Amino acid sequence: MYFPSALLPLLLLFAPFQTPGDSFRRHHEAAEAYRRAGDPAAAEKEYAAILAEAYPLLGRIYLARGEYARAVAALEAAAARQPDSAEALVDLSIAYFDTGQYQKALEPLARALARDPRSAPAHHMLGKVHFMLGEFAESVRELETVRSLAPEDYDAAYTLGLAYLKERRVADARRIFEGMAAALGERPQLRVLTGRAYRETGFFDEAVAEFKKAAALDPRFPRVHYHLGLTYLLKEGAARLADATRELEAELAAHPEEFLANYYLGVIHASEGKWQEAVGPLETAARLEPDNPDPYFLLGQGYQNLGRYEQAVEALRKSIALNPRLDHNDYQVTNAHYRLGQSLIKAGRAAEGEEELQKAAELKSKAFKRDEEKLDAYLNAAKDDEQGKLPKLISAPGVATGATDADSKKTDALAQEAAFYEKVVAAAHNNVGLLRAERGDFRAAAAEFSSAAQWNPLHEGLDFNLGLAHFKSESYKDAIAPLERETKARPSNLQAKQLLGLSYFMMEDYAKAATLLTEVVAARPDDAALYYPLALSLAKTGQTEASNRVVRQMVALGGNSPQVHILLGRARYEQNDAAGALEELGAALKLDPSVRLAHFYTGLIQLKAGKLDEAAREFEAELKLNPSDAEAKFHLGFTLLARQETARGVSLLREVVRDRPDFANAHFELGNALLKQGDVRGAVENLELAAKLAPELAHVHYQLGRAYIAAGRQSEGEAQLETARQLKEKALHATTP
Repeated sequence: MYFPSALLPLLLLFAPFQTPGDSFRRHHEAAEAYRRAGDPAAAEKEYAAILAEAYPLLGRIYLARGEYARAVAALEAAAARQPDSAEALVDLSIAYFDTGQYQKALEPLARALARDPRSAPAHHMLGKVHFMLGEFAESVRELETVRSLAPEDYDAAYTLGLAYLKERRVADARRIFEGMAAALGERPQLRVLTGRAYRETGFFDEAVAEFKKAAALDPRFPRVHYHLGLTYLLKEGAARLADATRELEAELAAHPEEFLANYYLGVIHASEGKWQEAVGPLETAARLEPDNPDPYFLLGQGYQNLGRYEQAVEALRKSIALNPRLDHNDYQVTNAHYRLGQSLIKAGRAAEGEEELQKAAELKSKAFKRDEEKLDAYLNAAKDDEQGKLPKLISAPGVATGATDADSKKTDALAQEAAFYEKVVAAAHNNVGLLRAERGDFRAAAAEFSSAAQWNPLHEGLDFNLGLAHFKSESYKDAIAPLERETKARPSNLQAKQLLGLSYFMMEDYAKAATLLTEVVAARPDDAALYYPLALSLAKTGQTEASNRVVRQMVALGGNSPQVHILLGRARYEQNDAAGALEELGAALKLDPSVRLAHFYTGLIQLKAGKLDEAAREFEAELKLNPSDAEAKFHLGFTLLARQETARGVSLLREVVRDRPDFANAHFELGNALLKQGDVRGAVENLELAAKLAPELAHVHYQLGRAYIAAGRQSEGEAQLETARQLKEKALHATTP
């Protein structure tokens, strides 16, 4: 077993990128030089420098792409590697902000401002965080500071205007917005943005004025008439339906494929009972957003009211299908089932219709019991903008607002940059892992390989490196998954199969271990170390003859090794030759006092002979060599209980079931001991688990029955006793000729 001695080169990654690839190249070349000179610590510092540069860049790219969870991971790593960098801390706060973790964003900002009290980006983000937490006075204070430090930060200015409006300081907000218009020029998009700020804070007259200014600047500006129409509805409701209709129609005249304008025009016509007029825009809305249930629901009503029942059935079924768990709008789904039932009946499909009406009645009953307020969900839908959510008016400074604003070329470029930095980060972590492995620090190596896998799981050789590092650090359970992936991807990798087989063996998955090790031994018949785990795995899975054959091969190949004596001792024990077994096990311990399993098997023989003191001593000795051996710990606990050392015996069995919750015998013996102690609840809990894990064992059901009766559960106890009797009788018949 070995790690590749040569570090995997990063140079190929840097060829197409001159900046910052040149910096990465220099660090990589320096690292290689230090490694060749025998200075791994200095080599590792060079790779750490690559990671310190790459992580912030990768995090910012994720932010620009809207991949906020990955941005958090990258920027947390960046901040950890640059704890004194205010810029890295602000970037991390932006990632927390964009994932809605506003409280968490406060901590890195406090650290950033402690290092640089005049950091405008830190004050900016702190102002936005306070805004999202509803702490508007604090938001105003921070954003006013930004205005003094960076007067041309118009993003902060806009947020300050919003905060003023939340504080009902309309004159201050107007001063901010007009100042932005004077500095940036009269642009329709700025007036729309200002109008939305007024509208979302409840200042509808000011919002109408702003949208009208935008329309005057450019009557065809996207969504300007939609926003104006929606504001009329929010301000005065049904009294302004005509004005709202006029604005939405103007929007569609300029932009006929605008979803929201089509949808809300349909809503208005539907509210007035003008179903013929409503159907057209609703059909367009359904075509534009085929996965949105709302247009289909209203469209179904329209078709129904127009007597077009088959079309109503189709539309209502789509509305229901698009909201299978009721999480979008349960009132809407209930009503859709009801209207679907009516339409089916009208279409001559009475049986189907009655079925839908019954579903509607059941859903309505559940809805009332769950939360009567949800009945208003559909009626209030018109209050929401942009897919039913408050528009995100605040964006992090210097960060793209979303992929929808980027053209395809920019999107492709960001994807290429992300892939590049992911490979850089993964390669650097992998190389640090190799350096740690060369120094024998396998746990640290495994941590580095795991970090590499987080960013580029397809990095060449990574699964093998990670599996080997876990194996070398005796983390056999963790080694299995990467080694399984490696053997699946490269079936010819015999070393990976060997490591995987040995990991299965250490985790006591003997069936899988036997399969893999048989294949490895066939290819490497001279590797004596493999015969012992193979023979033992075969024996544990009941393949006695195959196990004995491997033992004979091991004897012929390995001669007088402790493992040979252990296997011969086990074979003699199974042949009821206790004296011969003890002789072989003693010979193994003479050759190697630290060999595993010799004390364990000796303890089993002594336990069977009733020599409890000797058995306990042997199990203790085995656990000194292998403290995590569940079998040795179980048998020691069992032996101690037999010696009336109940407290320690119970404690050991609790450890066993904690570490091995599928150990049926351990649950049984623990339950039995607790029942004797009067801990009926604990006894029932463990005996139930034992019965679940080993339902074929009569004595387990018998003891569970006694525990149930002790707990006052007489009928359940008698049922378990009857199950035990039946299993015992079945076993008796099975062994009777």
